[in-house]
Amino acid sequence: MYMCQLICHYGMDILEMTDLELYEVGIKELTEQLGPAYTAKFLQQCKPNEYDYSLERHKLLANQPDIDTIAKRIQQREAEERIKAERIAAWRKGLLELTDIEIYELALEILIDKFSVYGFIRFFQQHFKNLNADQAIDPPQHLPDGGASVMPPSQLHESEPQD
Repeated sequence: MYMCQLICHYGMDILEMTDLELYEVGIKELTEQLGPAYTAKFLQQCKPNEYDYSLERHKLLANQPDIDTIAKRIQQREAEERIKAERIAAWRKGLLELTDIEIYELALEILIDKFSVYGFIRFFQQHFKNLNADQAIDPPQHLPDGGASVMPPSQLHESEPQD
């Protein structure tokens, strides 16, 4: 049976990485793509909770929409995705700041693109271990003036003072 290896951008097989290694690579990738402030904000949002998803699912399934409603929702979602992509592109150019939900969604996409679903799950298992231990692993770096960056990573290096 053929088993494909899950290789992250650093040329490492995520199946052979320890949870801590995977977590550190994930933090590095998030920091490079989101910047330290947005990475910190994303990690603060990711906390386990006691929410009963199955109860909510049963409520949603009880009121199934008709096909016309589903088609309208698909069209609406496509429009929303286009707007989201335009906002992310504008953020990468430094033209606006992202909302908390945009940060969260973008960070999730980054982690899944980086590690696949399996690595994504392991990243959060390690993150939750760190939350329970009250220890951060390589927290996002702050700028020399003591503040955290809210600029896109592409502009972080451009804005640093030249010696």
